[in-house]
Amino acid sequence: MHANIGLTLGFFFIYSSLIGYIRSACWKDPTSIFFQTQRAHVARYSAHRIQEAIRYADSVGTTQQEETSRRNPPELCVGIPSVRRDGINATYLQSTLGSLQQGLSAVERAGLYFIVFLAHTDQEKHPDYGQPWLTNMADRLPSYSDDPERLAIARKMEANQTHGTKSKFDYSIVMEECEKTGAPYILIVEDDVVFLDGWRHRTMEALNTATTKSWEAGHPNFLYLRLFYYEGLLGWNSESWLTYLASSLAVAASVLCFLLLARRYVPMGQIYITRCTSLLIALVFTPLLIILFFAAGGNCTMPRPDGVHLMTENACCGQGFVFPRATVTNELLPLFRGNLWSEVPTDSFIEEHADATGALRWALTPVVMQHIGVRSSHSPNPKHGIWNYAFEENDVASLAAEHSMVNSQTEEIT
Repeated sequence: MHANIGLTLGFFFIYSSLIGYIRSACWKDPTSIFFQTQRAHVARYSAHRIQEAIRYADSVGTTQQEETSRRNPPELCVGIPSVRRDGINATYLQSTLGSLQQGLSAVERAGLYFIVFLAHTDQEKHPDYGQPWLTNMADRLPSYSDDPERLAIARKMEANQTHGTKSKFDYSIVMEECEKTGAPYILIVEDDVVFLDGWRHRTMEALNTATTKSWEAGHPNFLYLRLFYYEGLLGWNSESWLTYLASSLAVAASVLCFLLLARRYVPMGQIYITRCTSLLIALVFTPLLIILFFAAGGNCTMPRPDGVHLMTENACCGQGFVFPRATVTNELLPLFRGNLWSEVPTDSFIEEHADATGALRWALTPVVMQHIGVRSSHSPNPKHGIWNYAFEENDVASLAAEHSMVNSQTEEIT
């Protein structure tokens, strides 16, 4: 009995130490009970990157831009649909576009083509219409007026205030404009995000990996490469409670069986491993450790490995997708055109197509972009939680050094 009391005291000392460690390690996991909301939402890196992006965009808007050669076709077309947000006088478009271009070498910029679509039938309603930085940074600024049929549809959608329908229509227009460039890959991003320094080389490397993995899986192509996701949906899910329960019972049963075997076959086992001790460890200590494991959060205890991996469930949201051109041409554009008046949100619309067809959905870890918008483009209510907490752990100096090294290697090759 005295031995069990000492064992219990020792266990709770270790257990308390584990809680302290997990509290310090899992505070930025939104699926953890130790999650610290205010601390996790501090924009450690993105605030710096936004300032860099705006300074760069302002400089582009006030200086004469030299004509530079562009690859034809580009290696990647970047499309950004943008609308004015009710309730605020400014947009995030400047920091979004600035972060995409700030720090790019001449070689990197030459391989990119930027399309910015101010999605209003009267584009003067958009706060950034006519801004010098926008004119100088975008390679093309399409409008509804370019196509009478588009213009008529957009006017009807604006009159009906069907945001979900119109956002998909705008998305399809940007995809179509990018498809016309001949770029093998098309990146569509929302206008309230910020990209890290060096996003371009990480994205291109990830696309090569996704293509190779798709071939190895017997698919000629994939649906998209996700550049952003929200960790809050990637922890423990209520739908899998039965799996978690079965796993927990299996662990407890395994511990109990191990102790009983040790008691029987290990010399002196019956002296030190009593029946009471076995039950105490298997039925009290082990469940408490299992509870702590789940309480720590799925992202903290079982983090996603770096690299390109499938993400077919619980993925959110549609801030940044890269599509192969063939997928856009053969699947997505016909799908969008055939469901013009569907009210399903754009990201859900794409996910439903993936579920129905079994198309491959890849995601890049760590992400290369952050969602910075606090208001939806169709609602004045602040948005909470659409945030990648790991993104803020990026280090400015490390990213700059990595980007510089990649550019140096590229110059040596060319």
